[in-house]
Amino acid sequence: MRAAQRLTMALASWLLGSGCVYYNGIYNAQAEARIADARLRRDDEGEATTHFQRSAVIAETVLVRHPKSQWRNRAVYIAARSGAMAAQCERAMPRLRTLLTGTALSAGERDRARLALASCEVRAGRSNDARPRLDSLFRSADRELARQARLWAARAALSMGDRDAVPAYLGGIDAGVLQWELISASMSAREYARVESLLVQRARLGDYREDVTRALREILADGRLDAAERIVAQYDAARVRDDGRARMHFALGDMYARGGRDSLARGHLYAARTLSQRDTVTGHEAHARLALLDLPRVASVRELDTLMARQDSVVWRTAYARQVADRLLLFRVLEGHRDAESAAVYLAAEIARDSLRAPRLARALFLRVARESPASPLVPHAWYAAALLEPDSAAAWERRVLEEHSRSAVAARLRGDDPTDRPDFVSAPELLRLQWTDAVRIWSDSLRKLRLPPKPAGSR
Repeated sequence: MRAAQRLTMALASWLLGSGCVYYNGIYNAQAEARIADARLRRDDEGEATTHFQRSAVIAETVLVRHPKSQWRNRAVYIAARSGAMAAQCERAMPRLRTLLTGTALSAGERDRARLALASCEVRAGRSNDARPRLDSLFRSADRELARQARLWAARAALSMGDRDAVPAYLGGIDAGVLQWELISASMSAREYARVESLLVQRARLGDYREDVTRALREILADGRLDAAERIVAQYDAARVRDDGRARMHFALGDMYARGGRDSLARGHLYAARTLSQRDTVTGHEAHARLALLDLPRVASVRELDTLMARQDSVVWRTAYARQVADRLLLFRVLEGHRDAESAAVYLAAEIARDSLRAPRLARALFLRVARESPASPLVPHAWYAAALLEPDSAAAWERRVLEEHSRSAVAARLRGDDPTDRPDFVSAPELLRLQWTDAVRIWSDSLRKLRLPPKPAGSR
């Protein structure tokens, strides 16, 4: 009787222990894996990864605490597959290979293990090994597994630079995550026609990410204005969130402004400011660029002062306006300095042309060099620089250089001669270097003083 009781108690204890292993370990690990798979079906890979990580940790706990449990093989499978899907491949890959050489897995588990192993191979840069494994899963009865195999095959093709194979792998799958990866890869390869096509597809679905603005800037920098406009128009039509559309319009407006296309810039900057109705950085920056978009029209220092005096504190608090203010300070240091050769004024003209993007002001200052210092070796250089800013009068200015400064380095270049034996070839740059060194020292010191924090009250 006592022997029967002991046997019953031992059996109950074993069943209880076995049940704890299942319910506290295997059950929870499988539950996390099921949630992860559900997230994958919605292409939410970030959430899926989090749940796969939890699944793997729980399964590992079972292996550590119950190494001889009857659930051990199940725990190994869950830990290996979930670990691989969570990109924890170092431990997962050997386990998956061992499982795939055995007979413990069902047909469905075997396919999922093969997919998990292939995902690790792609991550490890062994896409040549992964692609055949993935190709064999395309006809799986499990549609989601077949879809995931196609996604990973497309990633394998991407990693091998075989971007043309990606559409064939995807077929009719709307794989947003993968398309963004393809967009990124295509941008790196400067395949902007493909980038445009993919972005238009994402726009029609209202799928906006910050990557769009980066792509727009690269597309515009490549001179594809129409492509950038089509992408933004599609996102506007899809009515994505106003803040996203504001950033896109701002990107276009900013790039157009940098390229001197003021009318195009103005339209997009107005749109960015309108869409950023709240007190946002994008709205303020768009407002600042609109306010300072008249810099190219400024033709004198007085007009420049008037334009700057009109700006409110909101403009001057923006990063863009602070950059303009820094350049403007250097311009004023140079323009206000008087030297016999007008080298400082010449440098101020270059600042106006290159940093302030005020070509009319730059032209006026180049001509001032000739007017105030007619004997300066910089005069032919100034006339030539002015000619470049006024194409309609370029021939007249070049003719004047050839007639009145025929021995200058500039005249030699215009004639196609070697300018290096002319006196001003060395003296003109040296004059500019000396003035520039002094001006930058004064400017740097002024900036440092302007940016010092205020002293506490009562301090000396």
